[in-house]
Amino acid sequence: LSSGINAEYGEKGVCYLYMKVIERAHTPNKMYEKVKLPRNYERALETIDKNLIYWPNFSIHKCKQRYTKIIQYLIRMRKLRKKNVKKLVSRDLKLEKRESRREAKALAAAQLDQSIEKELLERLKRGTYGDIYNINRDVFEKVVNHEEEEEEEEKPEFVEDFDESDLEDIEDYELEMETETAGKAKIKVGN
Repeated sequence: LSSGINAEYGEKGVCYLYMKVIERAHTPNKMYEKVKLPRNYERALETIDKNLIYWPNFSIHKCKQRYTKIIQYLIRMRKLRKKNVKKLVSRDLKLEKRESRREAKALAAAQLDQSIEKELLERLKRGTYGDIYNINRDVFEKVVNHEEEEEEEEKPEFVEDFDESDLEDIEDYELEMETETAGKAKIKVGN
């Protein structure tokens, strides 16, 4: 003789008591009698006692223990479902390593391309190749001048207050610049 408790989890935690009936041993598909247990814990224990009245006490106690264990399991499942648990997502380390290697190679190739481009521009500026390439000289000069302008551009500086001493410094600076340019002009004329 055997009996058992089983919970069908697909039916939202409905528990059944399965009892093996020896009279139906010749039909294995109908050998177990299935009794649905109520949701109330005490009434379910009464139902177990009522249906297993002629069974040994050990089997009855074992069924009640199993039922208690299943009920506790179902309660934990309901609590976990209500609780917002962070879902753990696995990382594909092999894929991440592969992607990082590809990124490093692409970065190295980009730096190499930039260095080659700079070297070629420098050689073209120096005139190393002469007239080997059919480059419009005006376009090349515009590119070179544009690069120089970008390097020369300065960001404006914002100050809190403008003193008269600053104005005097500016006038002194302008006088120095005028004398320097006049001196250079004299040097050029003298040569």
